[in-house]
Order: sequence, then C-alpha cells, then structure tokens
Amino acid sequence: MYRILLVDDHHIVRQGLEFLLSTVDDLEVIDGFSDGESFLKYLETQPHPDIVLLDLVMPGMNGIEVTEILKKKYPDIKILVLTSYVDDEHVISAIDKGADGYEMKDVQPEQLIQTIKEVVSGNKIIHPQAQSVIDSVSKKPHVTNKLSKRETEVLAEMVKGKTNKEIASALFVSEKTVKTHVSHIFAKLQVTDRTQAAIYAMENKLI
Repeated sequence: MYRILLVDDHHIVRQGLEFLLSTVDDLEVIDGFSDGESFLKYLETQPHPDIVLLDLVMPGMNGIEVTEILKKKYPDIKILVLTSYVDDEHVISAIDKGADGYEMKDVQPEQLIQTIKEVVSGNKIIHPQAQSVIDSVSKKPHVTNKLSKRETEVLAEMVKGKTNKEIASALFVSEKTVKTHVSHIFAKLQVTDRTQAAIYAMENKLI
C-alpha cells in the first residue's frame, strides 16, 4: 500500500484526487493540506508518506520552496508535481529542486495513477509538455555556455544601464577587463549589443 499526501490550496482539487485515488487498491491518501507550511509541520511528528502530490502555486510557501526543503530534510519522500503551469520558470525550478515527477492537472485519471506508481517505484516521469520545456531550455545559449560569476556580475551592472567605466568602478576592476567580459557575454549569449544582453538576462532570469 502506497501512502500519499496531497498539498494543494484548492479544496475541490484535493477532494477530487482523494476520491479518485480511493478507488485504487494499493494507494491510500492519508491526509491533505492547503499550504506548504502546515504540510511540513505535519511531517515533523507524523509517519511519512511514500509520495506527495504537490501543487506549485499556493499562498505563502510555494511548491518550489516546499520541494527544496522536502528534498533536503526527507530525501526518501517522492514528489510528484501536479500543476497547470508548464513554463520555463515552474518546470525548470521544480526539477532543479528535486521533483521526481511533473504532471499536468488535466491528465487522464488512469495516467495519473500510472504516473504515481511509476514515481513511487523510482522512475522520473515528466509530462511531454514539461519535457518539451526542459529540452528547449537546455538548448539556450546561457545553458550551453554558462557565464562565469564575474560575467554575471558585469551583466547585472549592464542591466542597470551602466557604462564600462561605471561598471569598472563598481566592481573594482579595470575598464579594459570590463570590455573583455562584455565581449565574452555577447558571444556566450549570442547577442550583439548591451540592450539585447539586458533583455536576454531579464527574460531568462540570469540576474
């Protein structure tokens, strides 16, 4: 019997999931929570589940933060993200923080049950739309050719609209060094000017 906890701020979603999973012989929902804080507090004193079905967008602590804390404190608990969000920020953050699976809320009931069992068994299951996001991001210039710590610092100053001279002063380096960093940033991000670099940085949350 696999023990399941539900974490979703929508009561009707938790109720629907609990009803669905109650029809499966080897799955048991042991409790449900509307926020990350009460869920984590529960784990401090209660028996642990095999898997958590976790929403990402909730008031207070979001699912990304819950995932990070959960994987540090209780690495054996499997996390299946169950969400309606399938953008770069949510998908990449959840997977980076250690989610074991990523499923969409409009998934067919049979598929969800299968995904839960696969994830509990140790397999990583990613919804095709989420996998497409991961594949797309993995090909972006800043992923295939990562900026150094210093280049990221220079880029942050560029986003503020500073000149090379101002950046040199802020980072206590020579203007010539800044020029070198700027040219490396352009090459790595595949942009041709400071405006493009700043837009790329903001769109991809590099700073």
